[in-house]
Amino acid sequence: MDLQRDLWILVFATHPDRAIALFHDQAETLADPALLQLFRDYDHAHDLAPDDPRIGDLARRIAEATRERYGTDAPPELDAASEMPALIQGTVNAASPAWRRLDGLLRAQLDV
Repeated sequence: MDLQRDLWILVFATHPDRAIALFHDQAETLADPALLQLFRDYDHAHDLAPDDPRIGDLARRIAEATRERYGTDAPPELDAASEMPALIQGTVNAASPAWRRLDGLLRAQLDV
């Protein structure tokens, strides 16, 4: 939770105009019980081994939920010129080898 708080502070400090939309999007996501469970499952994956089969299943479920939530629209994000998304994802990936693998699987499944 500290990591998430710190990353939100960074986004609000560097992109206050986009941070509100991103924050509201996440709040809406967390208000949905099924999506909240995905956040919890993601959090619990932190300590899994990167080759744990649950990582692949979680990636598939997150990709499906992302497509269902946004359809062909892109989720809200910071502007393309910003270095913040890469910094944030790098920080998250550095926190857990399982999260790093999950990110790679999601990128492949969502063609990011």
